[in-house]
Amino acid sequence: MAIDLTRPPKLYRYSERKWLERSLELGEFRLRPASDYSQQETDLAQHDDELVRVSKSSASSVSITIERTGQTIKPLGDVVYRSEVGTNYLTICFSKCWDKHLFDDFPDTDACLVIHEVEGFCERLHSAAELALPQWAGMDAAVIYGGKSKLGAVFSKPRQFILQNEWRFAWLPHGQVEELAPVLLTIGSIADIAEIVTRPNRAAPRP
Repeated sequence: MAIDLTRPPKLYRYSERKWLERSLELGEFRLRPASDYSQQETDLAQHDDELVRVSKSSASSVSITIERTGQTIKPLGDVVYRSEVGTNYLTICFSKCWDKHLFDDFPDTDACLVIHEVEGFCERLHSAAELALPQWAGMDAAVIYGGKSKLGAVFSKPRQFILQNEWRFAWLPHGQVEELAPVLLTIGSIADIAEIVTRPNRAAPRP
């Protein structure tokens, strides 16, 4: 099974300038437990169950075969698929695209951290995570929207979030864990490979 892990030429993180300045000057990045996102009830851009993915296919596109008899069954309604990660995990999210509308999607966002040298940044972030999270499995990849990622539920999201164009970093523990605390990684100044861009004048409504 081939998986394309080609990283984008740039990464974008939309947030408050006070936090992005710490990321730029000190290399501070906060990894959040995946379970936190389902509690973001007032933040529609982040309110999502990151531990369970549910998708569906129309009945006309699905054929079910009983393995024992070979009999084919046509479903009467939509076929719903449920995929679970099986453990809490830590994550931090960026976007692959510059989109002025994303400033409106995330509350209190007034700036964007633009990473110009993605490969070097990713290697430094993973190196710091290996020291802070020994025995954990770390990966970064594009999120698949409205379908199932070959990397599983961690990198799959509902289609409603597709405009975020997310590039996700995720670290999974060795065993099943329910409760996790955030982890702060520090990789040193990235001012040589990144910059902060101030939010433009209020964006026009999205068509």
